[in-house]
Amino acid sequence: MRRWKKPWLAACVCALATPVTACTPEPPAEAETVVLVHGLGRTPASMAILQARLAGAGYRIVNFGYPSRSESIEALTDSLGQAVRDCCPASASTVHFVTHSMGGVLVRSYLAERKEPFEGRVVMLSPPSQGSEIVDAYADSPFLRSLLGPSGVRLGTDSTGIASELGPIDFELGIITGDRSINPIGSWLIPGPDDGKVSVARARLEGAADFLVVHATHTFIMNRADVAEQVAHFLEYGEFLRDAPDDEASTDTWPACDGPDTDPWVIELRDRVLQFDLLAGFAVQSYGAPLTCEGAVTSQHDGMRFGSLRLGFSAGASLLVETMPPEASVATLRDPAGFEDEALARQTLEEYTERIGVEIDWTAPEVAAQNSERVERFRDPDAGLNASASLVYSGGSLVELRFSMAL
Repeated sequence: MRRWKKPWLAACVCALATPVTACTPEPPAEAETVVLVHGLGRTPASMAILQARLAGAGYRIVNFGYPSRSESIEALTDSLGQAVRDCCPASASTVHFVTHSMGGVLVRSYLAERKEPFEGRVVMLSPPSQGSEIVDAYADSPFLRSLLGPSGVRLGTDSTGIASELGPIDFELGIITGDRSINPIGSWLIPGPDDGKVSVARARLEGAADFLVVHATHTFIMNRADVAEQVAHFLEYGEFLRDAPDDEASTDTWPACDGPDTDPWVIELRDRVLQFDLLAGFAVQSYGAPLTCEGAVTSQHDGMRFGSLRLGFSAGASLLVETMPPEASVATLRDPAGFEDEALARQTLEEYTERIGVEIDWTAPEVAAQNSERVERFRDPDAGLNASASLVYSGGSLVELRFSMAL
């Protein structure tokens, strides 16, 4: 794979979470500017890893923050325009944009309103270019609509959505989207391959210069090193790399929850969760094929069903996946006798979070007692995301690996 060619190892990192821009040290005079625009319900912190990687590649970075759930798309578009004028008055025509999710809609809206020519490049990560079925499903729920806010509710797929109002693009655009999901709740609402929030098909946008599908999830696609390299390559060359290794997920055959009365919802939960689950693969390597497969719908909320799936292995080990409203999930791998190789078990949990793109701070555990067991919880530092990984000890032995996330 061709590596990044820009030579600078340090660059200016600007943060526009407030109207004040702090920028130090001064970037090289020849550095190009990249404006990062995060997605719905997130903060500039969600783009911090990508920010650091692009800064290391020699770009001057503007990490634009905005109140995604409290203002209209029109107001947010105006804020983005003002941020560009404030930060880059001399190079506004050649500034680049890299966006996540709804951030792509804001940039399309901004560029559509620009009267000046625009010569920069744009990379969108998992954009709802043609809307998202999840927003359609939330439309009838006052509670869920409140989570989306005035901008989020306009990301639907019908004629009232902002996607249908934006005209054709007239700028150089590359799109990267994912086809892996850690959000089975959202995936049930989306036909075809998806990243848990947006289908691959609806991420496409006519007129884009290049389109790439990677094995990534919507929530964490921006944190992947391979995605950062693809972004930098497009910004420099106007196309994505095509010789990257294919990190295909395991396609192991799992026992079916195929009793005569099994709810199809349970079967789909098994297929969605286990096909790409590194924790399940570790369990099979450790204990052999699952002996039992049990699932149940435990609650319904605003027309959506939530529940659990449990795989039982030898020696009493189990993998339990639970989903809870509105969009929370927990995966727990437990061996009551203690994992035979604790170092490997912990490494598996770390690799699992790294693979899906969660930036867990493994240096600062929150320690608590729970049912006579010791729980060490490690969190993602992004305040806009409630994600954590936990190690549970009983009698001095590591007995449980746990990952939880709530959006």
